[in-house]
Amino acid sequence: MTSRHRVLPTALAAALAAGVIAAPAQAVGLALPVQCETGAETVLAWDDVAYDLRGACGVVRVTADDATVTMPAATRLVLEGTGNTVTAKPLYDVEVTGAGNSLTTPSARSLLVTGAGTRVTVSGLVESAKLASTSSSLTADVVNALRLRGADAVTARKAYRTRITGSDNDLGLRRADKVALTGDRNAVTVARGRTTLRDRGQDNVLDLRPRRR
Repeated sequence: MTSRHRVLPTALAAALAAGVIAAPAQAVGLALPVQCETGAETVLAWDDVAYDLRGACGVVRVTADDATVTMPAATRLVLEGTGNTVTAKPLYDVEVTGAGNSLTTPSARSLLVTGAGTRVTVSGLVESAKLASTSSSLTADVVNALRLRGADAVTARKAYRTRITGSDNDLGLRRADKVALTGDRNAVTVARGRTTLRDRGQDNVLDLRPRRR
């Protein structure tokens, strides 16, 4: 699985047509099994295919478009293609450079999003998240260190340290310890708790509510 061709190889396509092997395409509701190897890079390059990754994954690189990926934990996930949907177990490092991707995972150590229109959902903790995109979104339970450099949206139960250098971001938190803004026209809402705020931008809309007694 190291080929970077964006279509199924001719021999495989012929075998599928002849019924020699089962078609992996999403259209027939089947998934193509892929065995990860520790210390190796797994490249998913076929467009419009459903992948089922198994084993111990090191680096997983998705160069395909419009693929569906179900995978175990991995040390690194790179989404270079567009329109992919990925469901993963805990991830160490994540980088999304392609546009229109969707990722769901329980946790991530680091997250970098530069691809426009990306949607990331983390049910647990993100240690470090950086969004430098447009029209992307992150939904998480807790983010330790959050940085917004583009024009994106973040929703979380709590963020400990937030820095917004981009403009036109939308940040909605239940609690936040520290928020620093240098960008303009950002909307920041913190529903509960006391927040240390530094605002050096212009036309930012802030709604920070004190702790309830």
